[in-house]
Amino acid sequence: MALKRLELPPSRVLFLVLSAFLAFLALEGFLLWAYRDVPLRLGFLELLFWGGLMLWSVQVRVRLPLSASMSQFFIFALTLVVLTPPWIAPLLSFFFQWNRKVWYKDLFNRLQNGLATALAALAWHFFQQNPVYMGPWNLSAGVGIAAAALAFFVVNTTLVTTAIHLANKVSWRQAWGKNIKWLALSYLLLSPIALLLARAYETPLLGNWGGWTVLFFLIPLYYSRFYWDEKVRLEEAYEATLETLMHALEAKDPQTRLHSERVAEIARDLAKKVKNGDEAYAQAVYRAARLHDIGKIAIPEFVLLKPGSLTPEERQAIERHPEFGAEMLKPGAKIAFEPLVYNVVLHHHERWDGRGYPRRLAGHEIPEEARIVVLADAYEAMTAGRPYRRAKTPEEALREMQELSGLQFDPRLVEAFAELWQEDPIWRDREAYLKAKAKKEGSVSRFILPPLSSPWASPSPSEPGPRTSEE
Repeated sequence: MALKRLELPPSRVLFLVLSAFLAFLALEGFLLWAYRDVPLRLGFLELLFWGGLMLWSVQVRVRLPLSASMSQFFIFALTLVVLTPPWIAPLLSFFFQWNRKVWYKDLFNRLQNGLATALAALAWHFFQQNPVYMGPWNLSAGVGIAAAALAFFVVNTTLVTTAIHLANKVSWRQAWGKNIKWLALSYLLLSPIALLLARAYETPLLGNWGGWTVLFFLIPLYYSRFYWDEKVRLEEAYEATLETLMHALEAKDPQTRLHSERVAEIARDLAKKVKNGDEAYAQAVYRAARLHDIGKIAIPEFVLLKPGSLTPEERQAIERHPEFGAEMLKPGAKIAFEPLVYNVVLHHHERWDGRGYPRRLAGHEIPEEARIVVLADAYEAMTAGRPYRRAKTPEEALREMQELSGLQFDPRLVEAFAELWQEDPIWRDREAYLKAKAKKEGSVSRFILPPLSSPWASPSPSEPGPRTSEE
């Protein structure tokens, strides 16, 4: 364990930590020099009291995705910004933290909080030295705490998001959207509590010590953190629900999971390309694509797994699976599944020319996310093969998709897909994709499908019309 704590991080992360360290030293030195004459109004024991509250806030932090966490540390840091000279609060923010992380993670957490507090102190004292008035009212305190909170938020979240981006190799935008975006409003709404705590400490309401009032306010403050906690739990529940639904479908049709995973990865890359790198949108499309065939759970197995041709009645049952899927997901509409998911599940068999199902939408009437999955679904199906036809090569599949541009597929998406295809992504060749998935999962056998002539292979009807991609 001791040796592990001495390990160096990746060079890009080490550079960030060292840069933050130098910035903190420089900023703290400036504050000491510029505000050396500001009197210290709190005694040693009082500083320990506020330092103890900082330690407590870190211990009750909320875990976030991508190895991050969030706490109400900022409230106590901002309170100290109001109560003490500008150089005091950053020092306490640096020293009054404790965790069992490796040394460079612990140091980075201290530095980013110290830097955020230092800039918040500068913002606060700027407005105390340059009062803001509206008629007879002095707004300096309110404007100052708002500016301090904004400064703390921007510095803190920027540094944390950058660290996640560098350490986990995810895009900066994805790290921000996953961990920070949804917290911004509640964070900024809670920040005025810091001014309230400072004033309550200066003017005791209980006994002769302001700390009693502060401790009293900790009760609602502590329970306010459960909003963040429940939001994270809901996110985790969403992921678990998605996996549960996919496992249920996989149990009924063993090859569906592999199909859905590859469709989802194609759709994610295509969505990211057409939305200029919007990682949040691409991830939402990925999740929806994982569920696009969930309605097949409602299809009788003798129809779903039938190796031969389908009767008109059986084909009709198959073509209802988008509606079955949308109906199945309705109970989670308000708490888990966003409209984008329903658009994909319900419309992933529509066609650009209006001859798809179930609603026979055409062109831009079809939601863009559904058009993306339509294309990804078709490419995966063509290159996977079916009992009634051989698998197409990647080149044959691309050529057919280009021939069907403007008929089955959105021409703009076909053009974007062709550009992606030329970059040789892992999903382009199905065999390469299978090997990569098997290596990642540590088990080759999981991804070996039954022979195409096996009755366990699951046929799906081709789209109506004389020329169509096969699915």
